[in-house]
Amino acid sequence: MSRITAGLSNISYGLPNRRLLNRVFLVMAMQAGMDSAIMDPLDEKIMAQIIAAEALLGQDEFCMNYLQAHRAGRLNR
Repeated sequence: MSRITAGLSNISYGLPNRRLLNRVFLVMAMQAGMDSAIMDPLDEKIMAQIIAAEALLGQDEFCMNYLQAHRAGRLNR
């Protein structure tokens, strides 16, 4: 079984609003089967998008991680 890892900042190099491009690319790559990403874990918006994407992609059983993040206020940042 092969695994896919990508460095998010590589796709946005030299472009304006790099963080937006990185966030959108991450969700698209997750949908396509990417397993892991080299990214900024302190970016609260990208972390919230990962949680939401996992819920919508069926990778979060019963949306428990999503609900926990919501209750902790980690999705509104």
